[in-house]
Amino acid sequence: VIKTDFLPGTNLQFIQRKEMFRFNSDTVALCRFMKVRAKDRILDIGTNNGVLLVYALKQGGSEGVGIDLFSEAIELAKRNASLNQVDNATFRVCPLESFSDGTFDLILCNPPYFKEGSDKGSNPYLNAARHESSLTLDELAKHAFRLLREHGRLALVHRSSRTAELIRVLESYRFAIKRIRFIHDDVDAASSGI
Repeated sequence: VIKTDFLPGTNLQFIQRKEMFRFNSDTVALCRFMKVRAKDRILDIGTNNGVLLVYALKQGGSEGVGIDLFSEAIELAKRNASLNQVDNATFRVCPLESFSDGTFDLILCNPPYFKEGSDKGSNPYLNAARHESSLTLDELAKHAFRLLREHGRLALVHRSSRTAELIRVLESYRFAIKRIRFIHDDVDAASSGI
């Protein structure tokens, strides 16, 4: 089943497949958080349907690359780039550890939140999006550092319950945290994400 949804607060629309990861409030929060500069070369790790990369390029990035483990996701991302008249994006099926295409000014990622061994279902798309079996936090930091230019930026969204671990891992790869925003689902609720 395929449906088209608008990214809230924009006129961008995206084709989404019901059985695959669909953008949600975390995606929207990361879109609102990222700062894109006019000449940025952008990498979207785990691009899925291409929302983050398409949005970033519409904000003024010069070119972008989206990578994902699944060819079905890459085809969907290509369709969404075309649907939103983005012609400066390329998409590739490629695991992060073997990806090499120069360096980037900005890397975007909505990584898997749950550690390997947590309860998983049988859907391979959702498992890859939610569980660290194919991309751990350590691997993300290691390869993001490898692929960023000097003074490059990494923008990501994660669970607030893993904040201390996230900071420790990023600092171990020489990232300096410049900005952080906590996400609250309700004004009186504890933070659910950063």
